[in-house]
Amino acid sequence: MSIVEEDKLINKLKNGCHQSFTNLFHLYAKKLYNFAYKYTESHAESEEIVQEVFLKIWNKKDSINPKLSFNAFVITIAKNLIFNKIKKEASRRQYRAQIASSEMITNETENNVIFADLAELANNKVESLPPKRKQIYLLRRDSGLSVKEIAAQLGIAESTVENQMNKAIKTLKSNLSNFS
Repeated sequence: MSIVEEDKLINKLKNGCHQSFTNLFHLYAKKLYNFAYKYTESHAESEEIVQEVFLKIWNKKDSINPKLSFNAFVITIAKNLIFNKIKKEASRRQYRAQIASSEMITNETENNVIFADLAELANNKVESLPPKRKQIYLLRRDSGLSVKEIAAQLGIAESTVENQMNKAIKTLKSNLSNFS
């Protein structure tokens, strides 16, 4: 299409001619689509950008200057739309990352509180064990002594140490299983 013919279409568009608008759309749509696709790499987004460009052209038809390059006008609108979409997407990604980070912190804090409560409950249950059983349990847990070493230190049979450890663990499991 010659520049003279394009100028006539633009002047008719300024006066609200739908056919001129349609002709300009067919003249530039493919070029705009290819331009948008270079940036978006998405068929749907590229088609959407073409539609948005021509919607803006229709809405701004009164302010189009026929003496200026219509091609540059169309490309500028497309560029602005593409860059705005890119900025919005980057902003969305950053927002999602912040939300995920805050959820992780919230979960970590919540887990720490639950762990502290559970540890306190476990210590209270250990304190409520009968004195000899508590002593055997703490020697094993805190001091890391073997059954044989505990038996030798306390002057009792190894089977008694094992029996008391089993009872302590059973009591603690029973009391802590109700924690929720």
